[in-house]
Amino acid sequence: MNKLKLTLIGFVLVFVSTFANAVSISGNAAIQTDYIWRGMTQNAGDNSVNVGLDADLGGGFYVGTWAATVDWGDNHTLEQDYYGGYTFEVGGIGFDIGTIQVVYNGTTDIDFSENYLALSLPMNVGLHYSEGDELGDYMELSYGMDVGDGSLSISYGDMDSSAGNADGGSNTTIGYSMAAGDFTVDLSYSDFSGDTNAGKTNPDQDALVLTISM
Repeated sequence: MNKLKLTLIGFVLVFVSTFANAVSISGNAAIQTDYIWRGMTQNAGDNSVNVGLDADLGGGFYVGTWAATVDWGDNHTLEQDYYGGYTFEVGGIGFDIGTIQVVYNGTTDIDFSENYLALSLPMNVGLHYSEGDELGDYMELSYGMDVGDGSLSISYGDMDSSAGNADGGSNTTIGYSMAAGDFTVDLSYSDFSGDTNAGKTNPDQDALVLTISM
């Protein structure tokens, strides 16, 4: 084998080794008494199980996937998310810019995608904005603080259903989470107020949800 081939093989091995060392893989799993998304149940008020896998690519870049059991009453029983983005910090403010694709088993009539921007502001304040063609835009403001052995979180979000469906509405969520051994226990209450769009009204709903995750 000539020197050129040896040199090329050496470069490839160095690249693969560097890339493997830079990528950090992590997983997560949870069971919850209901799957709530922006104040709305995705599982008809029943228990839901979800699992996820994230890859930190280094330099602020990441990709991941997440899946959860759902119940839409029309043979859609599984949600699968695929996302990727870039995080960085400027002047003490954290930025997270990315895109997400949400797909369901069965037909593709309810699949959707969004582009998002999340800001981590001083004093534990968060701001999230999502732009989506299928469901309209979404804005959420959140605040978190340490309380006792855990943390308290409060958020308010509003979705503009500009696409003319009945998914628009606002939600308020308050939750408390704490570590319990190798697990995290979260108890949250959410309240959703639906809008009327194109003659369709998304009904008001609320939920108390217990989540155990690892």
